[in-house]
Amino acid sequence: MTREANRESVTQSMQDLGLLHIDINLVDIPEKIESLLHTKSRIKRLIDLLSRSQKDHARPAARAKALSLDQLIKALEKIEGQMESLRSEKEQLEKKVIRLKPWGSYDYQKFAPLLERGLHVYLGRIRKKRYSNLEVSNAHVEVINQEGGFLYLAIISKTTVDDPNLEIYPLPASSPADLAAAISQLNNELNTLEQSLTSYTPYVADLQKHLDNVQDTIHLTEVSAGFAEHFEGKLISMSAWFPQEKEADVQHFLTLAQVAWQIKDPEKGDRVPIQLKNKKYPRLFEPITRVFELPNYYETDLTPFLAVFYPILFAYCLGDAGYGFVLTVAMGIGYFSFFKNSKQSAVLGIILGFVTMGMGLIKSGSLFGIMLMPDHPVGWIRQLAAWVIIPDDSSVIFNAFNVALMIGVIQILTGIIVSIYNKVRYKGVMYAIAPLGKLLIVSCLIWMFLADMQEVKALDVLGNTRIYLLITGVLLVMFFHQLDISIPRRIGGAFLPLFFIFTGILGDVLSYVRLFALGLASSVLGLVVNQIGMQIMTGGFFSILMGVLFLVFGHTLNFGIAALGSFVHPLRLTFVEFYGNAGFQGQGLPYQPFTKTNQTIN
Repeated sequence: MTREANRESVTQSMQDLGLLHIDINLVDIPEKIESLLHTKSRIKRLIDLLSRSQKDHARPAARAKALSLDQLIKALEKIEGQMESLRSEKEQLEKKVIRLKPWGSYDYQKFAPLLERGLHVYLGRIRKKRYSNLEVSNAHVEVINQEGGFLYLAIISKTTVDDPNLEIYPLPASSPADLAAAISQLNNELNTLEQSLTSYTPYVADLQKHLDNVQDTIHLTEVSAGFAEHFEGKLISMSAWFPQEKEADVQHFLTLAQVAWQIKDPEKGDRVPIQLKNKKYPRLFEPITRVFELPNYYETDLTPFLAVFYPILFAYCLGDAGYGFVLTVAMGIGYFSFFKNSKQSAVLGIILGFVTMGMGLIKSGSLFGIMLMPDHPVGWIRQLAAWVIIPDDSSVIFNAFNVALMIGVIQILTGIIVSIYNKVRYKGVMYAIAPLGKLLIVSCLIWMFLADMQEVKALDVLGNTRIYLLITGVLLVMFFHQLDISIPRRIGGAFLPLFFIFTGILGDVLSYVRLFALGLASSVLGLVVNQIGMQIMTGGFFSILMGVLFLVFGHTLNFGIAALGSFVHPLRLTFVEFYGNAGFQGQGLPYQPFTKTNQTIN
């Protein structure tokens, strides 16, 4: 076997294995790849063409006769070319119609005798203010129309008309009626071609399969061309990544391939591809993690924490049990219909809806804008009011405002603890001392300001402990914030990290006030919608109908706005406050194994 054939064989085996992530950096794109990319573009275009035809025509034409792939592509490209030609011709005719529209309709044949006698017939346009200066000898001028400061003229002249103030158009041989008839004919021909396309729609799956094969061939060619050559091509090499638990499979493959190989652990500075490995529930939140960035190889995946906090933040913002019920039902329906190809998103929506239903009952107490109050005249509302444990009453410590801040405090402290864990695991205990100092500082500041603001006297028994812990935290940050420089320089450079810790914690915690504000806003707007709707419904049947329509419209609009805010603002709190305090670095490279398009990875 030649070296080139051996390379192709090994590359094909790597693709069949479907486990190796290969970084390919081609300086020059081989001609074969350029040709394949052109073929890929052609096939994608034809698939899109058939998909649009299938969507636009409910009743397809009779199935086309059995065709080979080459015959199918040629037939479709022929139809596509004919349709493009007809559309181009139609576009030119439509432009002519637009250009002739100001002069109205005319019959070209009536002017034919004049033209045969040597007379000139023109259509002209001139600015109204310049019409008095028009100098046309031996000609008859008729004003046909006035539009937008212009006069549109018909001119019959014995000689050639030449006036700098006048725009001249020789009389077109096709009248507007002729052009309209031609456009109608082109539309009929286009409809016939478009209908004929439907007979090819059963071949979409064949084209998609061919497209997948072309894409696989492109990947195969890229990898084959991506080998590093040594000793004038006598030796070739390649580096690849694979999951650690698949090492036995990779070793078995390399042994069968009869190639020299070496497996080693990643080294500092290597950009290792990332494969998120979460259990069933946290895995639902991986799309939200990917909205920002993947973690890099040397830090903890924060998706499990996001799976805990995000539903709480979302529900706190949406804050209405009725809206949570609507979201749950909508996502439940979507699971079997419009989300059937993305059921993970539907399940995530159902979870967010369930949590919102619970939060709407225990926090503030809101059901489609109806306040759940213990003195409400309706009995079942009074019963639901018993579930409210986080009221809006400022005299209660665990009120809606304070709980929003508490959620923020818990999430921020969790982020700092994760940062400490990352330092210990990936760098060493010494690197975790400065984050530990930050944890002490932040905890003490929260203890001092929030506890005193809420007059929590139970903590006074600890005396000056928080002051000592605060000083300890400052010293830890001061002496250990940057271990690669000398101690005097560390002390001198400690101002900025301490400044950001002291000033940042206030802004971070207060950012969580938006949870309370958004939840309050959606509840108040729902209440206003109810009040207006009830006022409309004070008359007869027609007013009741209008009131119901207003309630549906108002709550739908409020739900849409509130749901959008409830999606976006928790993302902001997560990606800024939580990720920032967790020391998240990101820039993770997604693990993309070299495999065939429809191959299942075990």
